[in-house]
Amino acid sequence: MIRDLYVENSVGRALTDTINRFTPNHGVIAHFQHDIHPEMQRPQKGDEWWIADITARGMAILTQDAAILGIRQRAQQGITTTERQAVVENAAHVFAFGDAKYSQWQKLRCFVLPPMGAFVVADSRPIMNQPGPSA
Repeated sequence: MIRDLYVENSVGRALTDTINRFTPNHGVIAHFQHDIHPEMQRPQKGDEWWIADITARGMAILTQDAAILGIRQRAQQGITTTERQAVVENAAHVFAFGDAKYSQWQKLRCFVLPPMGAFVVADSRPIMNQPGPSA
């Protein structure tokens, strides 16, 4: 079972800290991207390298970067983004907010209300136990 969650910078440190305040209740530790990969603040090429790194560390990814899932690009242009390919190749567990404009409160609600509530509330089928994506 995955117990570590890598929270992308754009999601916010406040949400990371809030998840960690309740770790004794749900057993998940959130890690802020900047704390693990501070070089993300400098220009770099793509997300593939850190997706592979985080997956190798056994962590799930929390993002609001739609390119990581590549759904829009696949539907509109018939292409698979390199980020999506990295997710599939590494069988990464990814939780993605569908809109980068969500407030911190709206983001937090995703973790405490069904269906994501299984992530926080004890459940015999926690969502983080499910297999990652496939091609």
